[in-house]
Amino acid sequence: MFRRAFPMVLACFILSAAVAAGATPAPEEAQLIEKYKLRNGLTVVIRQNHSSPVVAVQVWVKAGSTTEPEKRAGMSHILEHMAFKGTKKRGPGQLAREVEALGGEINAYTSFDQTVYHITISGRYLENALEILSDTMGNSVFDAGELAREKEVIQEELRMNEDDPTRVVWKAMFREAYRVHPYGRPVIGYADTIRKTERKDLVSYFAKYYHPGNMVLLVVGDVDPKKARPLIEKTFLPLKARSLPKRNLPAEPPQKEIRVKIQERDAKRAYLELGFPGPSMRSKDVFAFDLLSSILGNGETSRLYREVKDRRGLVDTVNANSYTPRDPGVLMVGARCSADKSGEALREILVQLFRMASAPPEGSELARVKTQTESGFLYSLESQSSLASHIGSFEVLLGDAAFEGKYLKAIRAVTAEDVAAVARKYLKPERLNVSLVFPKGESGFLTEDAIRKIAGEAWREAEARTAGKASGEEGAVKKVVLENGIRVIVRESRLVPVVAVEAGFLGGLLAEPPEKNGVSMLTAEMITKGTSKRSADEISEAIEDMAADLSGFSGRNSFGLQGKFLRKDFDRGFRLFAESLLSPAFPGEEFEKKRVELLGRLKQQKDNLAQSAFLLFLSTHYGDHPYSRNSLGKEEAVRAMSTDDLKAFFRRWADPRNMVIAVSGDIGAEEAVAAVRNAFGSMPRRNDFVPIGPMAVPPESGIRRGEERREKQQAHFVIGYTGAKFTDPDKYAMDMLGSALAGQGGRLFTNLRDKKSLAYSVTSFSSEQVDPGFFAFYMATSADKLDGAFADTLKEIEAVRTGGITREEFERAKKWMIGTYEIGLQSNSSHAEKMMYNELYGVGYEETFKVPAKIEAVTLEEVNRIAARILSTERYTVSVIRGK
Repeated sequence: MFRRAFPMVLACFILSAAVAAGATPAPEEAQLIEKYKLRNGLTVVIRQNHSSPVVAVQVWVKAGSTTEPEKRAGMSHILEHMAFKGTKKRGPGQLAREVEALGGEINAYTSFDQTVYHITISGRYLENALEILSDTMGNSVFDAGELAREKEVIQEELRMNEDDPTRVVWKAMFREAYRVHPYGRPVIGYADTIRKTERKDLVSYFAKYYHPGNMVLLVVGDVDPKKARPLIEKTFLPLKARSLPKRNLPAEPPQKEIRVKIQERDAKRAYLELGFPGPSMRSKDVFAFDLLSSILGNGETSRLYREVKDRRGLVDTVNANSYTPRDPGVLMVGARCSADKSGEALREILVQLFRMASAPPEGSELARVKTQTESGFLYSLESQSSLASHIGSFEVLLGDAAFEGKYLKAIRAVTAEDVAAVARKYLKPERLNVSLVFPKGESGFLTEDAIRKIAGEAWREAEARTAGKASGEEGAVKKVVLENGIRVIVRESRLVPVVAVEAGFLGGLLAEPPEKNGVSMLTAEMITKGTSKRSADEISEAIEDMAADLSGFSGRNSFGLQGKFLRKDFDRGFRLFAESLLSPAFPGEEFEKKRVELLGRLKQQKDNLAQSAFLLFLSTHYGDHPYSRNSLGKEEAVRAMSTDDLKAFFRRWADPRNMVIAVSGDIGAEEAVAAVRNAFGSMPRRNDFVPIGPMAVPPESGIRRGEERREKQQAHFVIGYTGAKFTDPDKYAMDMLGSALAGQGGRLFTNLRDKKSLAYSVTSFSSEQVDPGFFAFYMATSADKLDGAFADTLKEIEAVRTGGITREEFERAKKWMIGTYEIGLQSNSSHAEKMMYNELYGVGYEETFKVPAKIEAVTLEEVNRIAARILSTERYTVSVIRGK
């Protein structure tokens, strides 16, 4: 199957917008789904879900990289790019502009077995979404000029992929695991095959695969099936039926020996990816195989996390995922570590994998991963697009949109011996594929011969070891202030049996002394790593037994704790939530683990050029203000920190008067307030507490420039200005300015990416903060285009400053902002988070529900006044990350 970690796999192989895959729905799913065929052969699947006024409309085409001729590898992905570049009645970019003008989101992605085109939008615009996707499927023109530009964009994408060690290591593992089957080819293709693909190739491929009998249309969300059917027939029946293409792919021969690929890149850490050939989605082994991967690498109680990361400290990160597509898939295990520990890490990972054959999961271990799998569906109900995506996967790959109920029943029936049996069948040394990416000059730590030797030793060691343990009205909101000053916000929503809780304190970077940069992040991460009553392991077990989420957070302005629980577990879960905040122990052993982990994240952050460009911008723009610093921390400060620093930070800022608790979900207001009062009502105030006050940011004058050089093929730059505070009345106008210029329908994308092929990625946005935030333009381009791209971006900025945005851009941005806000506010977690932040930052929790109206009230004149005031080509801050 896909497992909850499937989106991570897609991030590697789907070269456009990633799809969020959920887990399995409840057995009654078949009763909620309506499925039928139109007379032209189109399969239609409708699934009602009225938890939010949003609908996800998706067209799944049964054609992906596996249906391409090898000499035109990447053609499906090119076609995906071209689908929104014009139809017989719409010009390039018009599709995206229309959807964004209605407040929706449009995108597409390509994978091995299918290509998916999707729109998420308000339910009242269902007919618009259907008509737009129908026009795309039936009338795309594939303009030669647009094709040339998109091929250039994809070449930039390829170069960007080569700069990302995570993508490099994954792709290499797949090439080793699939030497015959086309799963071994990257979905994006190769530079040469992309260059040679012509318009006639696309037209022929489109005619062969893009017709109703080879498609599935999904409509999921706030929809009435009876009203939707005539709209679907009106928009999709005109598509002409054609004969179905045959699917005849070569089978991958059985693997008989270990395969290894070692590479070097400009990276700070070593990246490891292991792969064992596994079952297809159609195999009876898939249920136990999915649970096997969860036991190995899903969560902090998984075997790999506990043994390899937690107890031995050999890796920064480790995970396991089952990838089971239409044809035989693969079990993947990924890790990141220092190069000098790569051999030890590989050995221990393999020992844990091989032990599964003789050390089946104990009852509690197996029950935990089953609970995680089952609860995943309940959480996925909060997002229409994720629900649509996994229903689509089952329909396209199995022909059974309601298979999730059968899958769940089969998962419940899996025994410990079933898991051990699939481990014995699939996890053998001779079936191992190893991909490694080392920092330059450090690949000598592991050779191919050494890896083969380690695999044999791990097999023998695994055999010798003994397995160990591993309220009222819907939407009603109430605010109460406890006697000690804690502000409590509760929103009742009975539609899904889930309760989300957020507790926040003003703090974050604003509360950190420069020499303690990182103390807020470490404090937040340690909140769930031990209390006066429970150890970190006991907390992790309790969380995963409930299939709950509980984690600390920290940013520029705040820190705190967030949780999500099934309704039946709320009492137990909230007790753990409160215990974590009221009596954190900050144990030294756990602190050292988190310190090492954070140092690893800081090193990995340097491999991300986009993040590096923004961090450089912030440090250049904000000077001595706390916003100039990295929210993760500074390496020297993190190394010097102690648990005493964390305790002092927490004692100072975890004061009731500095605290907001927000609850949203399937719980009555009185019950929720009582639970908070019982747990936190006696939380003491500090006599010496002084709240955080406003801090001035450096005044803007002239051009401030920061530049770093890296051994990379791409260049990234940020141009920015001082922006708005959360409490500024102009913040929505400033947001609208950024939205009007950004997006696939925005002038930056159209002029700089589409027309001039200067960028792979380009955008603009406003980031409000407690103190003045920033307004920024960002671009990723190739090193040889940097100067031209930078100059043309300044021209676009000047044009907006002097001429403003147009009425059309303004209306599109307004609808897009309202639509995306509504889409982003689907879950209980998002409601709790926004209510908490709005109250904490002085805006008031009520703002959460007023945003659409406030956006609607913004005028074009206000937006253009903001543009003229903040933008300049003579006064700005710029950061540049470029090749040496």
